[in-house]
Amino acid sequence: MQIAALLVSALFAAQAAPTASTGAAESVTTGSAALTGVVNPNGAATTYRFEYGTSTSYGLTTPDVDAGSGSADVPARAQLSGLSANTTYHYRIVANQAGGTPVTGGDRTFRTASAPSLPSMSSRAATAVTGTTATLNAGVNPRGLATNVYFEYGTSTSYGTRTPPQAIGAGTSTVSVSAAIGGLRPNTRYNFRAVATSAAGVARTSNRTFTTPRVPTGVAITPSTVRPTWGSGLTITGTVSGSGTTPVAVEKLDFPFQGAWIPVATANSSSSGAFTLTVPPLFATTRLRVATRTPNVVTSGVSTINVAVKVGLKTSRVSTRRTRVTGTIWPSVPSGRASLQRQSRSGRWIPVTRTNVSALSGDRSRYTFTFTRSRSRTMNYRVVVNPRDNGLHVSGTSRVVSVKRARP
Repeated sequence: MQIAALLVSALFAAQAAPTASTGAAESVTTGSAALTGVVNPNGAATTYRFEYGTSTSYGLTTPDVDAGSGSADVPARAQLSGLSANTTYHYRIVANQAGGTPVTGGDRTFRTASAPSLPSMSSRAATAVTGTTATLNAGVNPRGLATNVYFEYGTSTSYGTRTPPQAIGAGTSTVSVSAAIGGLRPNTRYNFRAVATSAAGVARTSNRTFTTPRVPTGVAITPSTVRPTWGSGLTITGTVSGSGTTPVAVEKLDFPFQGAWIPVATANSSSSGAFTLTVPPLFATTRLRVATRTPNVVTSGVSTINVAVKVGLKTSRVSTRRTRVTGTIWPSVPSGRASLQRQSRSGRWIPVTRTNVSALSGDRSRYTFTFTRSRSRTMNYRVVVNPRDNGLHVSGTSRVVSVKRARP
């Protein structure tokens, strides 16, 4: 027996030990890697494994793999999984022959990749807020991964509505992201946040809010007159409904009512919506309306202001029984007709006579009447001028004068 043991011992002593060389780590990810190496059995049955860990104490091993019993180099490989991201690992290959001493390759290291980072986000205030629209804003850093961004918004933190996603690339710097939204309710508080998605997951900003302002829903107006005299103005009072203090403007469209509306006076309504606007002197028939000067413009109904010609009047005695009435008309009305009227006892105005007007310089016309005064009583007279200018002006009336009765 001792002789047999000595023979076996001698046989193993004569057998060459395997060689082992640790290779590079390949296909390293956040949680996995492939270890490589080379083993030469040197003619005896040999197995290999890898030892690995976060220090040179290793602590973890791969299963043994048969490397055969040849005398050529054998490629060795083992797949690792379940590794920690962004961590340095030590590893080496170990070759074994039955009854022999394990042979180890040199220590090598690899570092797992960092886990992908979520986009970093910063919330920003909403801008361009009107009664029905707003622009939502955020800052987003994709942190190296292809990223999409959308906004969630609604009247509570349940949101309920979202904007279409926007692709912002895979950069590493902050990108400004905006989305215009509409269909909002006036005088309403809204919540919103931005949501970014990438391969790393989903990131959200904190909640922000904005409140839409009240908006006008209607404008009612009352002109102080719809028949001002040539060269005079008027006032317009009115109310804006659905809103508090609101800027408004009175706009005009001159005869023959073509072209654009032109603002001629502005004001702010009171907190109750009431306003008063002063219209400057008018010289021809004009259409007026009041419009809010708000993003959502609301206009009143249109008032047609018929400008009456201005008629002057003065009297002079021609004889003991006859009186002359003359007057200037503004503006010039070449086709105009003047009518002399007297007032009856019942107060009704009765035409006495008519005449065409004559031209004067300076955009004026003139009329003249000569009549016999009543012998029975003092009478009131006036002159009415029909401009006959196709609607540019309407008839104007002079002041009333009392003409004393003629003496017998």
